[in-house]
Amino acid sequence: MMLRRVSVLGLALLSLGGVVAIVNPNPLTAEITQKSGRNPLGERSDRLMQQLNLTSEQQQQLQAIRERDQGQMRQQRQALHQEKQQLMQLMAGNATEAEIRTQHNQVKALQQQLGDARFESMLAMRNVLTPEQRSRFAQLMQQRRENRQTRMPNAQGQRRS
Repeated sequence: MMLRRVSVLGLALLSLGGVVAIVNPNPLTAEITQKSGRNPLGERSDRLMQQLNLTSEQQQQLQAIRERDQGQMRQQRQALHQEKQQLMQLMAGNATEAEIRTQHNQVKALQQQLGDARFESMLAMRNVLTPEQRSRFAQLMQQRRENRQTRMPNAQGQRRS
């Protein structure tokens, strides 16, 4: 049960990373917003920001964390993608089991590194939020998951078969 709570909180905080991008959009996004009069990234993100009632200082802190971690995680995702591609090629080809196992271990190691980087970023973001904001964010993410399941009731049935 504890692992489930940690997983839910982790997923919720990971989702916050996307919200942080909206807090301080890049100049191009800001220019588009000014010209169109609306946020091109969506009203839902604006609503989430309002529902969490983040201060401008919190918004800046979250943006700084995101900017700090974004480049490293992008490189890790690219490396992971390449290693997965290599694994698929080995599986389709005439590679030995030992070669495939070695490649699989490399993929697992990169997945672990990326997961650790995400976790550290989530912890840093968590420290910016008040306990009330953390609780509210978890509630909002739970509602979002429930709404998604309601809209796609067949999705889980298809995964299990």
